Amino acid sequence: MKNASPMRLACCLAVLALCPFVTGVLKAQTPDPTPLDAPQLGVRPPLSPFPRFEDWSFLRDPSLRIDRYDRLKFIPLNDSGTNYLTFGLESRSEFQYLSNNDWGAGPQNVTGDVLERLMPDIDLRLGDHARVFVTLAFNEFTGKYPRPGIDKDIADGHEGFVEFGSNLHDPHPGWDVIVGRQEVVLGTGRLLDDNEGVNVRSAFDGVRVGYDKPRGRIDLIAVKPVEINPGAWDDGPDPSITLWGLYASNLRWSRRFMSDVYFLDYDAKSAMYGSQTAREQRRTIAGRYFNRLPGELPRAGFDYNIETGFQWGSFGNRSIRAWGAGGNIGWTLPGEVWRARFGLQADAISGDKGQPNTLGTFNALFPRGAYFGPKFALIGPANLLAVQPQFWFHPVQNVTGDLCWIWFWRESTKDALYSFENVPLRPANLSDARYIGSQPNLELRWAISEHFLAALNLAGFVTGTFLQQSPPSKEIVFVNIGLTYRF
Repeated sequence: MKNASPMRLACCLAVLALCPFVTGVLKAQTPDPTPLDAPQLGVRPPLSPFPRFEDWSFLRDPSLRIDRYDRLKFIPLNDSGTNYLTFGLESRSEFQYLSNNDWGAGPQNVTGDVLERLMPDIDLRLGDHARVFVTLAFNEFTGKYPRPGIDKDIADGHEGFVEFGSNLHDPHPGWDVIVGRQEVVLGTGRLLDDNEGVNVRSAFDGVRVGYDKPRGRIDLIAVKPVEINPGAWDDGPDPSITLWGLYASNLRWSRRFMSDVYFLDYDAKSAMYGSQTAREQRRTIAGRYFNRLPGELPRAGFDYNIETGFQWGSFGNRSIRAWGAGGNIGWTLPGEVWRARFGLQADAISGDKGQPNTLGTFNALFPRGAYFGPKFALIGPANLLAVQPQFWFHPVQNVTGDLCWIWFWRESTKDALYSFENVPLRPANLSDARYIGSQPNLELRWAISEHFLAALNLAGFVTGTFLQQSPPSKEIVFVNIGLTYRF
């Protein structure tokens, strides 16, 4: 194998091979485990970052205030307690080591990097029908080569919106309207996500109108993505991009069959594919079919999640004809003490065929940060075929883990290999080979307590024929160790 580092690669693969025997899933990140000291299960909202719905009004009853932070989760502003403030905070510190970034072509930092994220938030509730929500973000990167829009944003307003609804203390409030800066996460994050896999989360400026009932939700969105700049208080809406669409999610047709159906219209005043720069007007129509909700911990039995989509429109004087399909099927073994799920993920995402009048490269718009694997993000979802066996395990209540190995091929040998936002990593004309290589991943998540969560991520990349014929093509080793504190 050309340009290989046998000893380093062998060590990486040996660690990953042994990991299933350590003590021991499906949006890209492994679901958080439940801490052993978790209080008031089923009543108290999880301390997950920025959920669309959380209700702390039960703390009107003083007897239910059992956590030392409950005084900050419910601060009444009137005698009845119908108007109140809720404070929250997430602080995450990570050490990250990456050898042979971009297979040796990118900037290298042999000492590793430290990533810090601090995100305080405040939620003002005015009865059942109105709220104001604000989140600040302080994202620091201690290293030589921060990636633009991903690693560093010294200080900015991450979210700031007002919401009105028929009953915002109900998880299915009927109608609701959100106006302002907000995260938009729909489905499993294939096209619209908060970018949680990296240090800086994504947000949008605009309007979201929803109608939510137990049998499903419909959202109408009209937004502009927020440009991430590394300085302080300098993020604003991107004037060159507009996105609007209609998204029907979690439509329940039966106990074993749910679906999403959506239409998105994307307009970028200037985009680049290959050597051509032009206006991109792209429409997407797609559907998802599944039997378990996003982020739900696996339960015993068979599960499936299949998504297909088609894109059309124009790029300059060329027509757009692109498509994408992905599916995940799995089986979770029964058991209360030691649960495990065996799964298989497969993705097919179109690339360009080199036709002068047609652009075939798929645009994933604003997907999750680590699209393939739990944490390590290098290859983006364009011009790609991928197969990924998975093993998810939950050995004890407060530990979850995910082990997978992903094999990549180019869908079209006439198109490039891409990173995110369709930035080429390798041009098409260096090789006619299809096989890119493979990427093993391991993630372990440990809920130390109600407020502390530790995570370990290991990954590697074994280069295939396409990379070996378009050097540099060194093997990659990736390590990320993180500690998150939340209240």
